[in-house]
Amino acid sequence: MDLLSMWEGTANKNVNRVQIEGEQSCDVVIIGGGFTGLSTAYHLEEKSCSTIVLEKGKVGSGASGRNGGEVLTGYLGSMEYWAKKKGLQAAKQMWQLSLDSIDLIEDIITKNSISCDFERNGEFVAAYKPSHLEAMKKDQEFMANKLNYHEMDIIEKNEMKRELETTFYSGGCIDYNSAHFHPLNYTLGLAEAAEKLGAKIYERSEAVHIKRNSKNNFIVHTEKGKVIADKLVIATNAYSGDLNKKIKKAVVPVESIMIATEPLSEPTVKNLIKNNRAVSDTKNLLYYFRRTGDNRLAFGGSGRASSKRDQNQIYENLLDGMLCVFPQLKGARIEYRWGGKVGFTKNMLPYVGKMKEGIHFAFGYGGHGAAMSSLLGKTMAEDIFEEGNPNNPLRVKNLKSIPFHNQHAKAVGFMKFYKQFQDRFLN
Repeated sequence: MDLLSMWEGTANKNVNRVQIEGEQSCDVVIIGGGFTGLSTAYHLEEKSCSTIVLEKGKVGSGASGRNGGEVLTGYLGSMEYWAKKKGLQAAKQMWQLSLDSIDLIEDIITKNSISCDFERNGEFVAAYKPSHLEAMKKDQEFMANKLNYHEMDIIEKNEMKRELETTFYSGGCIDYNSAHFHPLNYTLGLAEAAEKLGAKIYERSEAVHIKRNSKNNFIVHTEKGKVIADKLVIATNAYSGDLNKKIKKAVVPVESIMIATEPLSEPTVKNLIKNNRAVSDTKNLLYYFRRTGDNRLAFGGSGRASSKRDQNQIYENLLDGMLCVFPQLKGARIEYRWGGKVGFTKNMLPYVGKMKEGIHFAFGYGGHGAAMSSLLGKTMAEDIFEEGNPNNPLRVKNLKSIPFHNQHAKAVGFMKFYKQFQDRFLN
């Protein structure tokens, strides 16, 4: 499903980096040239730690260059849920991390003059049903009373035109701290910033084998080369293959798809999403959408295809969804359609940590990777220098395999069918 994404079609100049050949050495070798791996390299190089990044395709060719570009606070599930699950203090820490993640991205963009259409106008979560709006009101109360967070506003159904030009939703909630950007341009800018500090980034350089030598260094082999390093970071998220079985079995890849219209007139696109916020809704199989820097509407949802015919159908279904939300776009040409993989862990939270074998990892962002991955890249850099917070609530000591992992495709298909049923018939 790797069709040309709108982000690739509208990207800044993309440098063609060479494939690694022969033997090289560094302090830390990083597998994965997306948000997480590049952030790790950037923050390590700031500490004068030499890094080599090995990317299977091109920088940003995985999820980092194919997502919706919505840089959001929070996690899957409400913070009240996580407070009950992990305790109030841990929930406070988790929430602060989500705010810190967006601050970090804004700081990297500003410091390195990265041109990526970063807009911090907040997020609007649209209530699919009236009962969902009532749940939002309870969540807002919890956030204010328990987490001392007051930057959320409820929008009633009769006020919806303040945010969206649609009658599809029953109100919603604004969180003023979220943002959106051009994700591939951010990735390319982050790669360039890391290289200016000294990082070496190799493309078309898939890591195929890892071993240790007699000095306990890591040796990472590629098709035409190898890297010898003191430390190893794996940052492959939903694109993790067989390189490390523990990571592979701890993350489930789920397909997400997007379409983007042709550039619309500025008045039209401004009227659709009045305050230029990142938007998602509360359907179990949610929609997410936003304006782009060149006045398109980018619209995403869930999708998985096993054939070309299925692929065409899921994009047609997504277009139908877009027209249900914004019927006034009927006749607008769809100029791009593409898909990518989102990574989910067993407990639906991101994982960051270090295996007993000494391998550092971070993955499983569950749709919040545009925000959290840069921060967890920085966290791994801190861990390598033994400066990380040992009480980070996202830290895991042992990777938990997902039961029946080899059947995850069937399980995800059944789950989506059930959630579609919930959206249609249940409150």
